[in-house]
Amino acid sequence: MAKTVEFTVKNSKPFTSFMKKFASIDNTVLFEADFANSKFVAKSTNEERSVVKYGELSFSEAEFEGAKEKARIKIGIYSIPRLIKIIEQFAGEFKFVIKYDEIMNNNEKDFAATSILLKDDELKFNIECTSLNIFKYISDDVWNNTIKKIDQVISFEFSKENIEKIRALSELDKEYKLVEMVNKEGNMYVRGKSFEYLLVPTSTNADMAITFFKEQFNKIDIENLTVTMGLDRSLFSSNDTTTDIVIARAEGNDNYDDSDDLPF
Repeated sequence: MAKTVEFTVKNSKPFTSFMKKFASIDNTVLFEADFANSKFVAKSTNEERSVVKYGELSFSEAEFEGAKEKARIKIGIYSIPRLIKIIEQFAGEFKFVIKYDEIMNNNEKDFAATSILLKDDELKFNIECTSLNIFKYISDDVWNNTIKKIDQVISFEFSKENIEKIRALSELDKEYKLVEMVNKEGNMYVRGKSFEYLLVPTSTNADMAITFFKEQFNKIDIENLTVTMGLDRSLFSSNDTTTDIVIARAEGNDNYDDSDDLPF
């Protein structure tokens, strides 16, 4: 028998801002209402699984109040932009009601949302949730102990101003599909085909480079970050929100020129 759990939403902007972070990866998202820890949790990956984003938003930060439950409910959303547009139809305080079923998944009890009802005194809008079968679920264990676990070579701070600068430089270098982070002589640089930009001094003189596709690099949120660089992938952890993104090294691309003939 289906059950419901009801939040009172005081201000929808923190939640819609959280959802927008994942729309940069895919329009669909599987997020969870973790009542034991009073937070929303989302993990999303691109089709190639070369980019994985993780985020948390506490119920209090989201300004979601009043729900009483013990379960961790999985909620499949087919279109993040549509969900956001629907939420934006509610100007003030409203109710956010999750209808869910108990299911068996690999002989374990699970909880899956079937719909979300948004309502206030003037408007009711029902949103059907998407089947969990279309998602590649990433467990907390896989995220923490496999995807996020990086053999650190270098760590450094990456400001949002530097992210904006690199995006602008990359746009001017737009015929080239790659961007490279290079540590040399104790300094971290970002370079494309036509530019090289000094980011920050680092604590090591070890020479190292890792290359990303620009399309994937641009999925990084414009926030102040700490970067943990490994040999095969890098972790970009936000210092402003509880958000991480892991991007794998670009491999086997014939358009990448790693010769010594670059102009810098």
